Amino acid sequence: MKNRLLYIVLSVLTVALLVLPAVQQHTKLFKFKPLHGVTNANTPPYKYLNFNDLRSGEFQKAAEQHLSDNYGFREPLIRGYNQVMWSLFRKTYCQDVVVGKKGWLYGQRAVSDYFRQLAGTCADSDEEMVKKLDGEVARLKKMQDLLDERGTKLFVLVCPSKDIICPEHLPEGKEYVMGDRMRAIEYVPEAFAKNGINYLDMCAWFEQIKDTVNYPLFPKTGTHWSNVASMHVADTLIRYMEWLSGKNMPNIEVGPMYPSEPVRPDNDLEKIMNLVWPIKPNQNYYAKVDIVPDSTAQRLKLISIGDSYFWNLSYTMPMDSLFSSHPYWYYFSTVYFDPDHNNVKQLNLVKEVDSADLIMIILTSNHLYNINQGFLSRLQKALSNPYPEVVEDILHKMEANDDWYQSLKEKAERQGKTLDEVMRDDALYLIKKDPEKYLGKAE
Repeated sequence: MKNRLLYIVLSVLTVALLVLPAVQQHTKLFKFKPLHGVTNANTPPYKYLNFNDLRSGEFQKAAEQHLSDNYGFREPLIRGYNQVMWSLFRKTYCQDVVVGKKGWLYGQRAVSDYFRQLAGTCADSDEEMVKKLDGEVARLKKMQDLLDERGTKLFVLVCPSKDIICPEHLPEGKEYVMGDRMRAIEYVPEAFAKNGINYLDMCAWFEQIKDTVNYPLFPKTGTHWSNVASMHVADTLIRYMEWLSGKNMPNIEVGPMYPSEPVRPDNDLEKIMNLVWPIKPNQNYYAKVDIVPDSTAQRLKLISIGDSYFWNLSYTMPMDSLFSSHPYWYYFSTVYFDPDHNNVKQLNLVKEVDSADLIMIILTSNHLYNINQGFLSRLQKALSNPYPEVVEDILHKMEANDDWYQSLKEKAERQGKTLDEVMRDDALYLIKKDPEKYLGKAE
């Protein structure tokens, strides 16, 4: 009798374990905290099932991926597994996170750069890398001078990655072998200085103040400079922009620091590890920022282009009180803080840069391998063509019209040219064919 009851209980539990995840997947009966990181919002494959996909196996792949991303109780199961691996072995399977000494976390790209492994992904030799960087610095100088003639100041903010300021906590082991290639941070700032580039090097400054400040420059569980460090960066940055533009801008005052639990984004690496319990942090400090009253101060338009270090500035600074507008072109792709655009493809680039007082290219030390980011080359083409404002306006209309854009893609494929070449050729042809129509508008 007891054995029979045990079998019944085990059978019920087995059925429940098999059925409950399916029930949870379709009903979302239990609510769980969403996982951090990149998610796939894929459509259930049965909604577009067809015979060709079924025969080729595409449907099966889509169904497997959809099930993997949406099975019931996925969130607590992943968090529980991650917590066990972290608590017992100090391991994480998040490919963007590297675990250092004493539980310090680093971004994978920063660690690769420290061990001199990034240059090999950009060029076959240091000589080739130097040639590439010299070319981009020359292009940058040309664009800086062209924009200066148009009344816009272009400059670069060089930001330190965590490996430069906190190398003492980097991981050790046979997989972390120091390479023999160059690092961009060892070459680019000097090239900027030699070529007359407007730039502000926060790497050198952070290294100077590391042992003298009474707050952490980098948090234990985050990849960017700490929130309070970014406030002091902003104070220096505003004074540099005043000097560069020759205009009096609103200034900030950083208030007294106070200790606190980590605040976004000081724990951004920990978040994407998706643990059950938080990692014990080092002491984090925060402060409030006030605008210094000044009736003569001018709010200028700032365009920022580059990597994610800008986010800390935007989180901690009263940006609307400092600037008339401050659009952020994230990696020259997605557009933030601009109600009219969400992608750089939608921008009339010449019109945008002409409307700005300041353009800041913000690059972390391990992103100096790509100074261009696509922005400089596109701007160079736009400013070097005849009637650049008119050409950019036509390009914008081409990209906004799906049929026109598709026909241009097909034309580029037929002619063996790049899409950008075909679009610009057609834009110039339209201007030449009907100059009164297009140039009249420009006038």
